[in-house]
Amino acid sequence: MLSQQFKKKDLVVLAVNIAETADQVKGFLVKHRLSFPALLDSDSRVSNLYGIRGTPTRFLIDREGKLIAGSIGPRDWASEAARTLISHLLGLAKKPRQG
Repeated sequence: MLSQQFKKKDLVVLAVNIAETADQVKGFLVKHRLSFPALLDSDSRVSNLYGIRGTPTRFLIDREGKLIAGSIGPRDWASEAARTLISHLLGLAKKPRQG
């Protein structure tokens, strides 16, 4: 799973749900053994902020909140190509931490 594989490289996965109830989302996460958090966007503020036009939609946002990549539609995130892409994008997004 990408969230576990890239955790040490500061990848954070966050699901944003725009339709189901909290119980439905929790059941889905448990059923599919997903360990990342899910945000319930019942008022569509997040969806509107990022211009969501379809689901599923994914974004890679750097440490400064800048959108550096995104995609719409189903993807095979278990594939070697997906892991290579994420590795590349994390390398591009990597910035030295201050403080």
